[in-house]
Amino acid sequence: MRILGIDPGLSATGTALLETDGELKVLGWEIIKHTKSRGGKRIYEYYKSLSRIIDEAKPELLVIETTFRGPNSQTLIKLGELRGAYLLLAEIKGITVVEFAPREIKQSVTGSGASSKTQVRYMVEKILKITEEMPLDVSDAFGSIICYLNKRTRYAGIH
Repeated sequence: MRILGIDPGLSATGTALLETDGELKVLGWEIIKHTKSRGGKRIYEYYKSLSRIIDEAKPELLVIETTFRGPNSQTLIKLGELRGAYLLLAEIKGITVVEFAPREIKQSVTGSGASSKTQVRYMVEKILKITEEMPLDVSDAFGSIICYLNKRTRYAGIH
């Protein structure tokens, strides 16, 4: 099964692609950045970029991080709009979506829901045997896939 992990972000969205047939195989990763545009234009640019990645990768499942509570409500609203565009895109493309909270992903990957992004990256690199350092947004995207794989019996009807 090809799984696309997404760590949505307004300054950068991390994407990660993993093949799970037999042995785990890292197929690639990418950072999506469109910092010059604003509002609806920015969301559209992110949407187009993710659409291209989906068309090229042909994932069967999309795993995405949910939003978390933070001090800035405007940022949360904008992030929610971006996630909505990603969820709409998955629906249009006919891809099943599974969502996990950031703490749940950290707990699954590192054993602690309070882990730092650097700790998540360290464990992702060890679990997937990746020798080159990856951006933190990408390791979070891989972390969402690892979380799904660790909990997949809950989602047995998906594959």
